[in-house]
Amino acid sequence: MTTKKQIKVLFDQLASRHDNIIVRGSIVMMKPLHHVYRAVSIERSSSADYPHFHWHIGHAFNPFGSIYGFGFEEIWLPKEGPRRWSEPSFAEAAIAAIEQQGLSLLRRVQTINDMFLVSGELRAPQYNGRLHHYEPNQIHIFAALGRFEEATTIYEQIKDWYLGMTSWPRPVFEKASKLGALVAAGDRPAVAALLHEWEEEFATKNDLLPIYERTPFPLELQPQPS
Repeated sequence: MTTKKQIKVLFDQLASRHDNIIVRGSIVMMKPLHHVYRAVSIERSSSADYPHFHWHIGHAFNPFGSIYGFGFEEIWLPKEGPRRWSEPSFAEAAIAAIEQQGLSLLRRVQTINDMFLVSGELRAPQYNGRLHHYEPNQIHIFAALGRFEEATTIYEQIKDWYLGMTSWPRPVFEKASKLGALVAAGDRPAVAALLHEWEEEFATKNDLLPIYERTPFPLELQPQPS
């Protein structure tokens, strides 16, 4: 099984090459943290000698956001190897794959809009599905971008769904409906305040306050409707 020591040695080596990442156990996170969370992780597999590497992107203002973002998207090691801890030069090959497939992508995702720009280039089913087709995420993101008409349309479709749910994901849809109601009412200050609250809760819950920087949401920078 992949050990904590193996992960630490590899990620410490990676961090020594990049000043904009921090290591937290089996996850490397990009800094600073604004509205978009970006990370790379090492996961164990059924083979003790063969780890998996993934990249993660998600919005930090998700009230139920995870340190794994929208899910696990594979970083592939070269077929010709090395691909196992026990093979010579494995660390160098793994770091090269992380840098080329992971960090290079994550650096391009600086803003909420960037999340959409890269999605069209990726074969990333979990990421694209959660970004484009999961209604709570759509409401969060459209609200943050000030795209209130689009957020309201989705809210009107799903606003009562949580009432028929008896377990998970009821809280997810209930929170989305709370935000959607503020969007539908056109209450921009209340929408911004709730998004900031959720974002700060995410940073606090995941011990990310040292890299978190509070910044305005796009909706706060738009001209106010007359």
